[in-house]
Amino acid sequence: MTPRRPIDRFLLRTLLWLAPMFVLWYVLAPLLLKPVAGWTHFALSALFPHAIAAVEQQGPAVDVITRFTVAAPAEGSAPAGARGQLAFTINALKYAYGLPLLLALTLAAPVPAGEKLFRGVVGGLLLIPVPVWGIACEALKVLVFDMDPAIAAQMGTTPVTRELLALAYQLGYLILPAVTPILIWAALHRDFLGELLPQTRLAAPATPKSD
Repeated sequence: MTPRRPIDRFLLRTLLWLAPMFVLWYVLAPLLLKPVAGWTHFALSALFPHAIAAVEQQGPAVDVITRFTVAAPAEGSAPAGARGQLAFTINALKYAYGLPLLLALTLAAPVPAGEKLFRGVVGGLLLIPVPVWGIACEALKVLVFDMDPAIAAQMGTTPVTRELLALAYQLGYLILPAVTPILIWAALHRDFLGELLPQTRLAAPATPKSD
């Protein structure tokens, strides 16, 4: 049975587009995440040059290479007392899933194909700061909260900045990846939203006639 209301048809088309968009996004993730890794490297190495040496993409993940040295694992092949550069890996996909959601919404909207392509590209570019924010905040969170206290001390944080970092990390992990694609789609489809949303008209009060 075909939904009668435009909003019902739109939601059904969105659900049908979600699965193929997520599959395509996962397959193309190594390519799609290149600009994310590049901008994350630029941001972290510029803002924290004493702590971050590089951010390198490894498929759907990124390796954060720091300037801190730590003792080599005892079970490894390194000689006793050896030290190495601290590095850790972050799964970038958990911050970038807004792209397939945005594409599904864009493809479901009844606009010409050329407009779908244009709005999809523009929306994808506007989404890049979201995974950059998430990865950068997680990298800082790992250094400040998860590593040795000596490393956290070298980050130069205060109680206030640690609270702000925790808030920024939660924002980048829980809210921005899910909410931002919807807001971007709504901004790019104001014309279609005008058709979907019910129009409420308030009757103007009657002007009393003078005798």
